[in-house]
Amino acid sequence: MHPNPRLNAIAAPSAITALVAIVLTAAGCQKAAETPSAPPAPAAPASTAPAATPALPVVADAEIQRIAPMVAPEYFETLTEAAFTDTPAQLDAAIASARAASSRDGKRLPAPAQAELVHRLEQIRQARAADNRADLAIASIEGYRLFVSAGINVGSAPVEVALLDYSGFRYGADLAATPTRWDDARAASAFAETRWAAIQSRVTDAALKSRFAVTLAGMKAAADAEDAGLAAQFNRAELDQVDELETFFARHAG
Repeated sequence: MHPNPRLNAIAAPSAITALVAIVLTAAGCQKAAETPSAPPAPAAPASTAPAATPALPVVADAEIQRIAPMVAPEYFETLTEAAFTDTPAQLDAAIASARAASSRDGKRLPAPAQAELVHRLEQIRQARAADNRADLAIASIEGYRLFVSAGINVGSAPVEVALLDYSGFRYGADLAATPTRWDDARAASAFAETRWAAIQSRVTDAALKSRFAVTLAGMKAAADAEDAGLAAQFNRAELDQVDELETFFARHAG
């Protein structure tokens, strides 16, 4: 697995709240007329899934076991994290693992999701050929979304927690793109807010619940203000706090 770039420590709630207040003020002054973008559509920003139902990759069982023993979402998440930092050879190996796992686990998806998965794999191939790291990251995290939306590898947490992870990774890929994809970052932030709204009443840890709400507000405010530094800080905090949500639901399973 590649090292996870998430923060080891989260800023104190009072510090985060102060940052949110500053950014919200700036965003209100600079973008008062803007309305939040809609959540990300299932299709990639520049294209849509093909109408025909293509076949999943065909990979020999022995090869799958050798390079993809874990469940498919793990490889798509790893590929997303590594898209901007890995060497070409490392990326090729990560892509091969994602394809191999997809040949096995893609069969667990509904037919429309299988078709989209094949489309995402093709987008990954094209992005790798063009050395377009941002598109590679986006296509990879969309592959992750397909699996977790079907409840694959979500553990004891609600699917919404995995989709909050998805939102954070997509937001992060938007920040790492050149130029920064602010419209898509705002859409990813808005999508995260809808997933949080669906589960926040189930989070009985008051401190975690408060911190996560503040962090989401910070992501939105930073994207609205197009402040890359603050957006990156809140993005890292969101991904770390998703880990905390996973731990919370694991403790309260059943």
